[in-house]
Amino acid sequence: MAKKNDMFGGAHGETVIGSSVKLKGNLNTEGDITIDGKMAGNIKSGGHVTLGVNAHVIGDIAASSATIAGHLDGNAKVQDALSVLESGQILGDVNTGRLEVVMGGIIIGALKMKPVEAREIESPDGRLRLRDV
Repeated sequence: MAKKNDMFGGAHGETVIGSSVKLKGNLNTEGDITIDGKMAGNIKSGGHVTLGVNAHVIGDIAASSATIAGHLDGNAKVQDALSVLESGQILGDVNTGRLEVVMGGIIIGALKMKPVEAREIESPDGRLRLRDV
């Protein structure tokens, strides 16, 4: 199903906060959000959250997925995948399903990940083995 365009021509659910913006308050969205400015407040997104290299967020992030290239002073709760790029820093606890930290990326805090689901399969030799799902 195609997304409808808003009055500015962009698809609903896509929000960009530029590098010159300073924002105080919480953000709630069902769509994706990109922040490259300064923000004090929590972010809750049903989509993907991107913190650009200029971003500095003081607050927590809750999202489906996230990419951190800037600074997050707060906790990150990401349902699926979290990527911390070489310029990214998280000063807070992380709870995620999958994690990628590029060399140079920093996480200072506790890390909690969902366990990998496994199921039994039978190998050709008749032995049972566990396989990641």
